[in-house]
Amino acid sequence: MQLNLTNSNFKIFIAVRMKSERLPRKALLDIYGKPLIIRLFRRLEEVFDIKDLVVCTSTNPQDDELQKISDEYGINCFRGSELDVMGRFIEAANNVNARTIARVTGDNPLTDPKILKDMFDYHIKNKLEYTYTNDLPVGTRAEIIDINALIRIHKEISDPESTEYMTHVLKRPDKLKVSEYHVPNPELRKPEFSLTVDSLSDLELTRRIYDAFNGNVPDLSKIIKWLEWQPKEDIIILDTQDNTDSVSGTDFSYKSDPL
Repeated sequence: MQLNLTNSNFKIFIAVRMKSERLPRKALLDIYGKPLIIRLFRRLEEVFDIKDLVVCTSTNPQDDELQKISDEYGINCFRGSELDVMGRFIEAANNVNARTIARVTGDNPLTDPKILKDMFDYHIKNKLEYTYTNDLPVGTRAEIIDINALIRIHKEISDPESTEYMTHVLKRPDKLKVSEYHVPNPELRKPEFSLTVDSLSDLELTRRIYDAFNGNVPDLSKIIKWLEWQPKEDIIILDTQDNTDSVSGTDFSYKSDPL
């Protein structure tokens, strides 16, 4: 059953661009007969109304294809700054009158929409500005963000062009009202698994999952059980240590931070 949150001023923003050095044009790569980005749309549509989805891409001409595919699928597409992703999100929020958003990245076709809805409820109940989770496999998570907080933070950060890595900028409890959402079901707490699509090996694993379920991808719990039955060399296991400061060429600091 789809959930329509249009009247609550809540939208799901999908951050995506065609530029990718490790896996070129990955948003349009085939997964069980459909482009990756369409697989993400359909995954989110399991819970949310299509009217609540917004593709947030750049004005770079190479992203024209994302505009076209969004139009064909009937999804709102907003185009803004290529590097200042936070600024792009703020403009998109103003464009669609969103006050609270979920941030989903376009290379995560297995994002869990049911947990995203639970996170939204938790976020609103606790009057938070930023809600995240580290419990789930990488590539199935999302974040909930208050737009007023985003506007405030955007003015305070040192380098807006580093906000492609928005998580690292927002995970600052000294600057925002932040909380980590803990998934109640212990079977879903598998942060060491990776289900994002950032490389050819990631893509191959995602294709194997879709093949295993004949294109009808089930709940995340069943995907995790499938992963646990696979040989370790056939899946992607991560070091779960926080690498917040390890992205080269970026500045996640605030202007008010001590030098």
